[in-house]
Order: sequence, then C-alpha cells, then structure tokens
Amino acid sequence: MRESGFVFKNRPMTATFTERVRAQLREELLDAAQAAVFAGGWQRLRMQAIADQVGVSRRTVYNEFGNKARLAEALILRVTERFLDEVQAVLTSAPDLPAGWEQAVLAALRAAESDPLLGTVLAGTEAVEFLPLLTSEGTAVIDYATERMTLAARQRWPELSERSTRLAAEATVRLTLSHIVRPGPSLESAARDIAELTTGYLAPDH
Repeated sequence: MRESGFVFKNRPMTATFTERVRAQLREELLDAAQAAVFAGGWQRLRMQAIADQVGVSRRTVYNEFGNKARLAEALILRVTERFLDEVQAVLTSAPDLPAGWEQAVLAALRAAESDPLLGTVLAGTEAVEFLPLLTSEGTAVIDYATERMTLAARQRWPELSERSTRLAAEATVRLTLSHIVRPGPSLESAARDIAELTTGYLAPDH
C-alpha cells in the first residue's frame, strides 16, 4: 500500500530522534500550507512561501513532499487522519454492528462537512485539483481509511471475517467519500443508507 510519507497510527514503530524531528517539521510545513490556503487559496500557494514561514529552505519543502500535488495529498491525508480518530472511537464503543457502522459513517460525514480545509478547497476553484485526491486518484486516502475502519470493527467484533470486514469497510469509505464530494440533502439518511448497504454483507467468520 502506498503511504506517501504519511505516518499510520496503527502501525507500531519506535521513532528515533531524527524521525521525531522530521515528523515535527512535516507538521509545521503542513500547518503553514493550510494557513496559506486559507489566506490566498491553493492556486496562489508557493512552496517558497511555506519554506519562509517555517524558516527552512525551499529544497527542504520539496525533499519532504516532492511537489505541490503530493503536498495536497498530504493535507488531505491529515484531514482524513483527524476524522478517522472519531470513526474509530465510535466503532470500538458501539452497542451493535448496524448502529455502530451508521454512527461511524455519520461521524465521518459531519467531520468532513465542518472541516475548514475541505470546505475551502472543495467549494472553491481549487476543487478541480483536490477532487481527484478523494475520487479517481484517492488510493492513499481510501487505503488508509479502509485499514483504520477494518481494524476498529474487528477490534469490537473479532468474530467478523477479516476479508468481509475489509470489503465492507472499503465500500463504506468509497461511498462516504462520494457523499463528501457530492453531498445529498441529509447526512443522516446517507449514513443510514450506506450502513444498511454495507453491513448487510458482513457475517461472522465460521
């Protein structure tokens, strides 16, 4: 699975001092990029401006992200990380599978709707650059969200088949992203429909 330099919470690792410093630098660069998007939009963002804001060279920014498209992907992945924390918390404490799945999807939809970065880039002229990161080119986001949802569901219901849970989770992620990109009239009804469709596929592992 392609990770694009993103740190996955559910993968244990012992970070060295150098790795911790780099992770902190990455967060500072992403904070600066997000602030620049809010201030002037994605199209006006320049890598040099991010470097100046953080106090590093432009080469450092390019070494971290590669190019502006990968920087956009990193911003989207960080947003995904934040609202998947809530999804995981909902699933692991759910009283039953259908209700938990529905509430997890609803939590994701509400978090995405209220996220300031997604609201800025999906509603403005920058949408043409960011939409593919959630749809046709959204492999990193889909893979990561699927993994997090699968792990959370099987933590709560270990009797579920790993394959079935992963397939249901991926379908849920894709449908949820589709609704985020092109929302319908009601988050609640979308969450209910997505959960009904995908949890019907799940069955205990015999």
